[in-house]
Amino acid sequence: MSWLDLKGAIVADTVYSNKRLVAKDVSFTLPSISMQTADVQAMGTMSMPLVGLLEDMELAITKIGIDTGLGKLSKLEKQNLEFRWVQTVIKSDGTSTVEGCKAFVRCVPKALPGIGAEIGSASENELTYGVSRLQIYCGGTEYMLVDRLSQILRIDGKDYMSKISKLL
Repeated sequence: MSWLDLKGAIVADTVYSNKRLVAKDVSFTLPSISMQTADVQAMGTMSMPLVGLLEDMELAITKIGIDTGLGKLSKLEKQNLEFRWVQTVIKSDGTSTVEGCKAFVRCVPKALPGIGAEIGSASENELTYGVSRLQIYCGGTEYMLVDRLSQILRIDGKDYMSKISKLL
């Protein structure tokens, strides 16, 4: 049995909008990649994923406080967001280190936060975005690239759209 490095807690993160720092230490959820499905008859009905046809991709960011960074994230126009985060890693020899990860997201706002205020509490503001492009790197290696407008679906180095593109 081979050892895999253990990925641990996130130590810190930053968010850039169009290459300008707009937030630190935010909570974010990058889009999940869900395939559309089609039903086929096989001893009854069986749903199978249609590689290349994706469900809607949505990004959520929760930012603490009301500031110019929140204003920049709220612009009602296309944005190129870059997320950087550092995670802890436990190596096979028991040593601990850190690893940098990045995500590049092309998106447009779907919903702006309702601003809430409560005495003694920080204002939490959640923004949601529709995503057309997502690229993620961890430790300098590309994990995935999904570019809906360019019809790219690459995960762990394998291009799942290449066969479809060749036939068109």
